[in-house]
Amino acid sequence: MTHNRSLLTKEWYKVPISIDCPGCGAQTRSAGIVVGPSSLVNAADSSENDVLKRPWTPLDAFAFVESLGGRTKNVEQFIVNRFHNAFEFRNDHLLAICQHCGESLSPAATRSVAMNGFVRLGQRRLLVNERMLLFASHVVLTEFHGGTSIEESGLPHPDYALMLICDAESTGGETGTVELWHSIARNDYAITVKGHEGREICRDTLHDDLAGVVATVSNLGLVLTQLHLAQPSSPYCRLARDLFLETLAHAGYRQEN
Repeated sequence: MTHNRSLLTKEWYKVPISIDCPGCGAQTRSAGIVVGPSSLVNAADSSENDVLKRPWTPLDAFAFVESLGGRTKNVEQFIVNRFHNAFEFRNDHLLAICQHCGESLSPAATRSVAMNGFVRLGQRRLLVNERMLLFASHVVLTEFHGGTSIEESGLPHPDYALMLICDAESTGGETGTVELWHSIARNDYAITVKGHEGREICRDTLHDDLAGVVATVSNLGLVLTQLHLAQPSSPYCRLARDLFLETLAHAGYRQEN
């Protein structure tokens, strides 16, 4: 079991479970969350977590999420609001709940059912990687034994062009960059977040508009301090800059001189 870690991932699965509720005794349907090997973790601290803080290390295993809390804005959006019959937040922690009495289901009651269900359903390709960015500053994970795998169909890899490079700063004062890429053929946007010394932290792809890109930047708690054109002479880069600044303004970001 891995305690007191921060989690950054776009590889996670909602695993359906069916158990007898310890509270009301009825058989209830709920769910557990499993994260994949590409997930990144680092040591959590008592302060607001810092996405640019190093070192992030790959999890390199599937893991059942025992506890998830801390920075949870995007977790509420992507888990609780979508699967409200299975999860809710209490005291800033994600909890699986009974569909009948609404009481929380402890990890001890759901762990083995969720992990066994993940292996069984994953082997039959009946689970879907949600591919939505989750960033939480305090998690407890239980890793699967070696040999667990899940086969996925590959995503298309269009050719992206680098449009903008944004200097970024986290709430903890760490610096890095956010690169904005665009595929004209698919009209998709992607961003790459890099920490100090250019080390890549994460990629977030397949946004069909800039609002999704801005939402990702906001969910990561990043402040953009300066914006640079990838090619100063390119009219496409200048257009991307204007559109990006307009979208940031609509999202509530302000420019400071």
